[in-house]
Amino acid sequence: MINQLKIHQLQIETKTAFKELENVYKLLASGNKLEIARNTRSLIQRDFVTAIIFEYLKLLEESKKPSKLAFDFNDASVLVWAEIEDDDEGMETMLLVAEAKINAQFQNCGFCMSSTIVEKGDDLSIPNHYKVFIE
Repeated sequence: MINQLKIHQLQIETKTAFKELENVYKLLASGNKLEIARNTRSLIQRDFVTAIIFEYLKLLEESKKPSKLAFDFNDASVLVWAEIEDDDEGMETMLLVAEAKINAQFQNCGFCMSSTIVEKGDDLSIPNHYKVFIE
């Protein structure tokens, strides 16, 4: 950890540090506890959401994928929008089991996954606030 701090110091001094790294150290130096907590929460949220989505995609890796797949997140949930073929109960079950596995794995982290599964015949568009992964 000490070595990493020294590397960060050198990067900041030589102006080779990423802007985000500089901002973190400026924030820490400011002593603004509320802003430090907000920033820390944002970084933690980003890391957990990324980990949850990667784990979910790994669970889907070996099977047929839904025809459409999109993600969104809020303070405590990763939201999944999946469109499957009409009456494809096998795909629906697979998606729900993947969600259950994610929820079991990340339950102690304060995050969960919630899926919306629609069929092609429902003729629904992916909501605008979701980020499309498969379309």
